[in-house]
Amino acid sequence: MLQHPLNTGIPILFLDFEAGQDGCPFNNTSPPAQILRLLYKSTGTRTDLNRAVKTVFYDTDSAALSQLQEQVEQLPYFPELQHTPVFLGQETAEADLRQVLDEEPAAFTFMNPFRSGFSLKGLCDLLQHGEAGLFVHFTLQDLQVALKKAKTDETLGMLFGERLGQLKDFQKKNRNIERREEYLLDSFESILAEKGCYTFRFRINRPDKMQTGRYLVFASKVEQAYTRLKDIMTQYSDYQEDGVPLFGANLQHQQMSLFQEHYKYSIANLVQDLSRRATDYNNRTVQQVHEMHSIGTHYILENYKEAYEQLLRRGKVRFINPKTGQVISKPTYTSKIRYSA
Repeated sequence: MLQHPLNTGIPILFLDFEAGQDGCPFNNTSPPAQILRLLYKSTGTRTDLNRAVKTVFYDTDSAALSQLQEQVEQLPYFPELQHTPVFLGQETAEADLRQVLDEEPAAFTFMNPFRSGFSLKGLCDLLQHGEAGLFVHFTLQDLQVALKKAKTDETLGMLFGERLGQLKDFQKKNRNIERREEYLLDSFESILAEKGCYTFRFRINRPDKMQTGRYLVFASKVEQAYTRLKDIMTQYSDYQEDGVPLFGANLQHQQMSLFQEHYKYSIANLVQDLSRRATDYNNRTVQQVHEMHSIGTHYILENYKEAYEQLLRRGKVRFINPKTGQVISKPTYTSKIRYSA
């Protein structure tokens, strides 16, 4: 949805699988109300989301979903919504979801896939959907509980395939909590990547603990959407001392400015990598190198500018004004990089 054209005449789906809000009262600040109001307020603008987006709501709590539907239909701007919101009832939810996915070419979904069997099946269906964007959230406990239910629920096997047995074996043999957690997350992201998705994760720790309280995982088959949301999430991220985002909040990471070799992603590591990539990046702009190299990493555009400035000081590169062809001393994002022979 972040990059999908809005003038195709076919609406984009926005699916919220957590619409019941765990019993929280419905008001103007509730996520469903905010989404619908955003659509309504954009009516007639150049980015007319009211015309372009169709909303679909679901929750495991059928009573909460029914109440939400009543409250949504009472919104003063409800008659002005160009696409009537769809509420997936429990009995027909699976068939209704498949129908809307068959009808619409693009979808963006907010969900906890391990909260219910329907949500997990929904994730499997969405991964078969050509232009699906996923904003997935869950706790480690959610994923572990789902693994324990795998014997009686075949859906998890549909998602993890052969990895399911490997996950269970790793959980039994390895008692280190951090390693088990990392292995689970890496396996989940690998599955999304195998389906053709670009992915990144964002950790949210509890303020008073080192342990991760919740994970956010974004996945999209559209590179521009992946890059755009990654840029947005940097606004909420903690940062290392060298300016590389950690893609997490409340992480309470150790101060390692003198020991950057402990970081997987660091300016020092980026400088070393870029210094060896003359064949790939010679005569590219800083912006182009960022677009080509940053996928699957934590690096942002400013990190590349800093790394190349360090290479300039070491005499490894020069910066060229793309309009005049003249050597310049201070790079911009559009400066061309000329590697030294």
